[in-house]
Amino acid sequence: MLRQSAKIPSRITIADIGRKLYSAKTSSTSSTPQSHNSLQTFLAYARSTSLSPKSAIYTGTYYEYLCLSTLSRLGFSLSRIGGRSDQGIDLLGTWSLPSIPPGHPPLKCLIQCKASKLKITPDVVREVEGSFAGAPAGFSGEEVVGVLCAKREATKGVREAVRRSKRPVVWVMLEDWGAEEGTGGMVRQILWNQRVSELGAEGVGVGVKYLPGEKEGVRKEVGLTWRGELWEPESSSGGEKEEGKVD
Repeated sequence: MLRQSAKIPSRITIADIGRKLYSAKTSSTSSTPQSHNSLQTFLAYARSTSLSPKSAIYTGTYYEYLCLSTLSRLGFSLSRIGGRSDQGIDLLGTWSLPSIPPGHPPLKCLIQCKASKLKITPDVVREVEGSFAGAPAGFSGEEVVGVLCAKREATKGVREAVRRSKRPVVWVMLEDWGAEEGTGGMVRQILWNQRVSELGAEGVGVGVKYLPGEKEGVRKEVGLTWRGELWEPESSSGGEKEEGKVD
């Protein structure tokens, strides 16, 4: 079965893991852990170093930070660890869901970010399955969720690969919103397999929320629902909760 959906207290262990892995795996790249730690600081770094927006480092890093900030609206709390030798892991952290009982820990997750606009093949599901082998301590067990973020909608082959996976796997279509770079991302599609539901997503659904937009008056984004209503975490990168209605 394939499920589709349209805070964690700050734990220093997760942030420390991210910083240590980032530091160890990016020593040969053009940036350092101190250069940037968010989308806005990366954009400032890119401008100050004249990093070409067409370069692989720019496009990959930009999309990773875009995913990090946007996924917070779905309950993710993440750190970036991407690098040339990242073992296929770009972001690392946890996923808090409304279906998880109070007092229970959120789901741990590993995230791969696919910045390419080309068609994504089912092979990416095997890639995220393989990334567990290089995961840090505490993130390689069967109860850790693998998340794939891409700019394209999941094809029939990808959906089937997610459904068949023995690992808990989530697919998120996430793209830029607005013409101005750095204005934020939009979630267009979310789907997950039965293993994710068994771990804690049972009862969570999808909804389309309509939010104020600058050009067309409204903009649509896929969000999570709980008990028939739009759900948002207590806090997100955007600070205040956005108002919207659910389809």
